[in-house]
Amino acid sequence: MRSTTSRATLATVAASLVTLVAALLPWLQTGRSHRSAFALARSADAIGFVDTPGRRVLVASWYLLPFLVAAVWTAGALGRAALAGALGVVVGAMSIAAGSMVWRWVGLESGPAVALGAGAVTLAAAARLLILSVKPRRTT
Repeated sequence: MRSTTSRATLATVAASLVTLVAALLPWLQTGRSHRSAFALARSADAIGFVDTPGRRVLVASWYLLPFLVAAVWTAGALGRAALAGALGVVVGAMSIAAGSMVWRWVGLESGPAVALGAGAVTLAAAARLLILSVKPRRTT
C-alpha cells in the first residue's frame, strides 16, 4: 500500500508542476507578443474586464498558483499525502477552470491546452491520492 501512495504522491506533485509550467506558456497572442496566464490576468484587470467580485477572486486566486504548487510539493516531500491530495485537487480545478475560460473567451493557444490536460491529470491523481490516504475506520 505504501508504494501505491508514493506513486500517487509523485503523480500529483509532477502533474501540479506541469500546471505551473502551463501557466507560463503562451495563453494569448496579441500581434507579435505572447502572453502567459499571469500576463493575461494582469492585462484583463488593466482593461477593466475584472469588474465583478467573482472575477476578482478568480484573478487573485490565480496568482496563488505558484504557492499552491509549492505547497503540494512540500506536503508530498514531507509525506503528508492527504494534504498533498487536497491541495492537488485545488490546483487541478484552478487549472481546468482557467484553461476552459480562456479557451472559451479567447481561443486555444498552447498554454490553455496544456493547462486543461495537466489540470485533469492533477485532479485525477490528487483524487486518487486522497482516496489512498484516507484510512478506513473500523467499527466495533
